[in-house]
Amino acid sequence: MKSKKAVKSMGISLTAVLAISALLSGCSTSDSTTGTASASPGISASPAAPAGPVKVSMLNVYLSNTAPKADGPVVKETERISNAKLDITYVPFNVYSEKLNVTMTSGEMPQTIMVENPFITSVLNGVRSGMFWDITPYLNDYPNLKKYDSKILNNLAIDGKYYVIPRPRPLVRLGTIIRKDWLDNVGLSEPKTVDEFYNVLKAFKEKDPDKNGVNDTYGLMIYENNIPADMFAWFGAPNNWMVDKNGSFIKDVETKEYREGLAFLRKLYNEELMNKNFAIVVRNEARKDLYNNKVGLSIESIDAVVPFYYLQMADTKNNYPMTVSPPINGKTFAASGHYGGALIPKTSVKTEKELREVLTYFNAQNSDEAKTEFVRIAQENDKRPAAEQFNIDDLKNLITTDAIVYPTGTTDTDTLLKNRMKEYADVSILDPSMGLISPTQTEKDAQLKTILTDARTQYIMGKIDDAGFDAAVQQWKKIGGDQVAKELAELYKKK
Repeated sequence: MKSKKAVKSMGISLTAVLAISALLSGCSTSDSTTGTASASPGISASPAAPAGPVKVSMLNVYLSNTAPKADGPVVKETERISNAKLDITYVPFNVYSEKLNVTMTSGEMPQTIMVENPFITSVLNGVRSGMFWDITPYLNDYPNLKKYDSKILNNLAIDGKYYVIPRPRPLVRLGTIIRKDWLDNVGLSEPKTVDEFYNVLKAFKEKDPDKNGVNDTYGLMIYENNIPADMFAWFGAPNNWMVDKNGSFIKDVETKEYREGLAFLRKLYNEELMNKNFAIVVRNEARKDLYNNKVGLSIESIDAVVPFYYLQMADTKNNYPMTVSPPINGKTFAASGHYGGALIPKTSVKTEKELREVLTYFNAQNSDEAKTEFVRIAQENDKRPAAEQFNIDDLKNLITTDAIVYPTGTTDTDTLLKNRMKEYADVSILDPSMGLISPTQTEKDAQLKTILTDARTQYIMGKIDDAGFDAAVQQWKKIGGDQVAKELAELYKKK
């Protein structure tokens, strides 16, 4: 591995580099909207903030080899900025779900518990049984808690109410990553439309973009049968589901827009503009093509993958500039925009006064002043020698603010990634089923997904035609797809 200086010379911040391992394993926010502060009906007026630090106990996960120390920078800086004294029980990621269930069952919970997914059965049952505080009536009293993107808040709503204080993540991470030198060599710009995207792929295959005089390149790299969903967004397909005017749920595969996207992928496959082994090649093997001069474009998590490729290039001494195109056709799909968040148990926070003290902690964290401080800390951390830096993901997993979900560095690459991610978020399309738990989907999820995924792959590879794909959709509907749609429609009405 090259030194920090070598990585910096390619324009990527080390903060992003340190976060790669967690980011690549997939752990989404956009501009905020402020609310007005006024007492809610039936709720006592918000008292003045405590003069001293607010004491908050917490159950939280860590992804690093060791948990952040109580006297280390992650915890101490969060305490300083939030005017709090934290008592955190840290649990390793691989056993966190088990610890969470045991803690909830025991009833002996800290004042806040961090959950990755509030829609798992145990947490949902806890919420619906009255185990956790409904913070909906209190939001007007804590204006900073109303600054979260409304998309993220709605994605975390349970039965139309807010129980979870978001741990934000970018609404969109997928983007079109392109070798900038290849674009220059074939005389093209970053694609903005489907036609321009196709022309780039064709030029990358046919116009010797690496200038080696050999016909040994192709356009688009895909691996492990993970067709980027955004490619269907370009044609106007819904994000997983759409809701029609009657409130019925329609699956994406049932729309003509999805089928247009599918036909486009088949065209790319037939013309060898994408890799023929897309369905079976593993990720790390496929990615070698991008930094070894075989392919010029991929659609992946730009804040993780671009730094990853720069590191690979540093090792292989095969350095080249990369760029990220704007959203193709001005459309992209939104993810959840969160990595779960904080729930406040009633067993440990027994009174409204105690609840307000805990909410004061979270409210302070999401202020503009606090966000500025968190950004400054992240930037200063990046400037330290690698051995002295803390893992930025530990800080992201502790705080409930969007301050550092985007790259915080000041290099050209950091700025490009941050701007693109915000641009993608602004035009992102929501999945209306987000946060809705269909019993049939839970029971038959793997079976239902396999039917559609296999049909998609077979269609792209020309092994079935339109009639064959239609038959697969009908099979999906009969086995449980229709029932899932009915259940989602009923849940959506209540949300």
